[in-house]
Amino acid sequence: MSQLKILVVEDDLLISESLKDILRILNHQIVGIADNADTAVEICNTNLPDLALLDIQISGDIDGIELAEIIRDQFDIPFIFTTAYADNQTVLRARDKGPFGYLVKPFGVKEVNAAIQIAKASFDRLKTAEKALVAISKIVDNSLFLKVDNKLVKVKIEDILFIEAKGDYALFKTKSKGYIVHTTIKNAEERLSNYNFQKVHRSYIVNISKIVDIEESNLLIEDKVIPISRANKEALIKRLNLL
Repeated sequence: MSQLKILVVEDDLLISESLKDILRILNHQIVGIADNADTAVEICNTNLPDLALLDIQISGDIDGIELAEIIRDQFDIPFIFTTAYADNQTVLRARDKGPFGYLVKPFGVKEVNAAIQIAKASFDRLKTAEKALVAISKIVDNSLFLKVDNKLVKVKIEDILFIEAKGDYALFKTKSKGYIVHTTIKNAEERLSNYNFQKVHRSYIVNISKIVDIEESNLLIEDKVIPISRANKEALIKRLNLL
């Protein structure tokens, strides 16, 4: 695993020193050690960590579980609880904050290493999944939810005429409107693979039912002339009802 910037929140000096030694052995960078929530937040604001190790019982009016909620909402980084408490009530409170790990003291190098690796991998998978759903949320009653200008717009799949790549964006064109979405043609193709859509060019996916006519290297949808590449023409022809 590559080096991570890690915040340690621990009010027991001996344990914080032990964690410091463990993290150095694991070749991680410690961005700060805090014994209370205010200091922890200040460190995050100054040098955002990749991950936080949070003791549950810390100094001050805010405990580690409440601090976890602040870190999750304000900084969106994974956190692991480190605690001597494993009673059911504490575990349930901690669980509800969405931790990426729970280390019960005492722990050593192997336990900390395993917890960090699993937490970071789980967090990365979650972020990847979220990004995949940002542009095209999901299909519901044959509709797509497109993220446009920070809002989700519901569009009937049958109303989409074609999708055109525009750099890091894609234009989803209906008869009445066009929607610019931050996504790729590949992502759109995968989402619409079970519907009446066909990729006809590296920059175009078309609704087959909306095609008016086809010439040698172009097709027409409404008044839009769309190119057909040689690589995609055969696949398009196979999906047409020819006579």
